[in-house]
Amino acid sequence: MQPVSAPPSNVIQPNGREFEIKSYGLTDIGREREVNEDAMLVDNLHSLYLVFDGMGGHTAGQLASQLAMESLAATFVDSEATHPQVEPLVRGIENANQAIFDHAQEYPETRGMGTTAVGVRFDEDQLHICHVGDSRLYRLRGPGLQRLTRDHSLANLYADKPELEGQMGPSTSNVIVRALGLDFNVEVDHRIVAVEEDDLFLLCCDGLTDLVTDKDIGNIMRSELPLSDMASALVDTANHNGGTDNITVILMLACDADGDDGFSSDGKTVLGF
Repeated sequence: MQPVSAPPSNVIQPNGREFEIKSYGLTDIGREREVNEDAMLVDNLHSLYLVFDGMGGHTAGQLASQLAMESLAATFVDSEATHPQVEPLVRGIENANQAIFDHAQEYPETRGMGTTAVGVRFDEDQLHICHVGDSRLYRLRGPGLQRLTRDHSLANLYADKPELEGQMGPSTSNVIVRALGLDFNVEVDHRIVAVEEDDLFLLCCDGLTDLVTDKDIGNIMRSELPLSDMASALVDTANHNGGTDNITVILMLACDADGDDGFSSDGKTVLGF
């Protein structure tokens, strides 16, 4: 395992209230893969958290997710300053797509590589959510677990457009129809939700969700364990159930800024892969 623990990213002030974001990320190669093609970004300075799940065979998937992570981390500030009318997270993911696509054009042996992306940016009492592919975001609010993203899967495409049924192959849940790096442009799903105190968010790849049910994910998130132990429990459960893929999770908790949680806010940025 490669644990990444992060202190609270910032103070959020919705209507005079203050929240801090505690976060913890963990990535694991799993039990069957020889290479970890996942990557994650924990950027506390910009309240930015992302998970990438690379694909493309051999080391191309690892390269795609790493390029996406590094591109987004490097261009986020410039994206925000240069395009104030565009959500910075959307612009950052578009830049990451361009970085992967350009690399593949320059090095033909890497053509076809790509990566999913799911990420959030906290902005006062709002959470910006962006995703491409089938990596997911969950929110635990009180006892209720809710999935806040919808997979860009072939199965969902056929469900939305029955007239296409079978035209792009069999309807299997692990086939995705959208990813970074495959085309010059990419469509990024973007939505905004409100943040409330004690909301617990989970970013993860399909190495978790293919092997751990939403019910079990919810039970672990309700356990009130420290975030590091909770992340380990999620990864351990996926490995116990087969560990057939790389597994990456990031947990984020919105908590009372006045509470003594033992974390310090140092604006640390962590790149993990």
